[in-house]
Amino acid sequence: MNIPLIFFRAVVVLFPLFFIKPALGADSVLEFRASGSLVNKISLAELKDKIKSHEINVFNSIVGKEKKYEAFSIKDILNFVYRSQWTSGKYSDIAFTALDGYAALSQSVKLNEEGGFLAFRDVDVNDGWELVGKKKVDPGPFFLVWTGKFQTTDNAFPWPWQVIQINLLRFEDQYPAVFPTGVKLNSSTYRGFSTFRKRCLHCHSMDRMGGKVGPDLNAPQSIVAYRSKHMIKEIIKHSSKYRYTNMPDHNDLSDSDLDDLYNYFQFQMTRKTKHH
Repeated sequence: MNIPLIFFRAVVVLFPLFFIKPALGADSVLEFRASGSLVNKISLAELKDKIKSHEINVFNSIVGKEKKYEAFSIKDILNFVYRSQWTSGKYSDIAFTALDGYAALSQSVKLNEEGGFLAFRDVDVNDGWELVGKKKVDPGPFFLVWTGKFQTTDNAFPWPWQVIQINLLRFEDQYPAVFPTGVKLNSSTYRGFSTFRKRCLHCHSMDRMGGKVGPDLNAPQSIVAYRSKHMIKEIIKHSSKYRYTNMPDHNDLSDSDLDDLYNYFQFQMTRKTKHH
């Protein structure tokens, strides 16, 4: 079960003209962060000097037609700024923050695929950009676009416009109440967390962080406070045996996997008690 990590904006700022000049033009500056800490600020002119640009053809579903942009490969930008840091596994997601403060999230692995480009010029327009969205907003100074047929928002590929900041994010930056801080990576509790993250977080939350389909498993009370270990393991593995529910059976989880999950639930309850 995958965690939903893409949120896409429908509208931002209203402008009166159909084509307008980018807000920052050649002086555009892109800010780079990691877990919120500033890494660098680089101007468009500097990026052009250091990174090869490409003229690309893209079907832009936002405007409903083929578009031509001048752009940098997003992989080239990330490699130039962060080196191997962004692909090390430490950072699970990357946030693209816009002028209005909106942040679109993408899994780091998706940005490592071919086809992602950060556009900085609309080749089809003599001066400025063709406006996008229902209220026709300027997508500059930077617009993340994708050339692949299936690299769409429906498939969790973000298309944020007005990008001014890129921020590498660890899982714990986004879900601090879910992450078992202080636990050893080779422990049963951490293995249980890893299973919860992959299988459960899409639907369930911990202390109101996570999915909203199923119940919170740690608030207002932990599931281990009112369910026996046997029943917790049974419901996870054979949920359809006990109730009509959208929760899938997890028949492939071993007894050891289920013990790890239970230990993670216990850890979360203990941590919550310590902090209240």
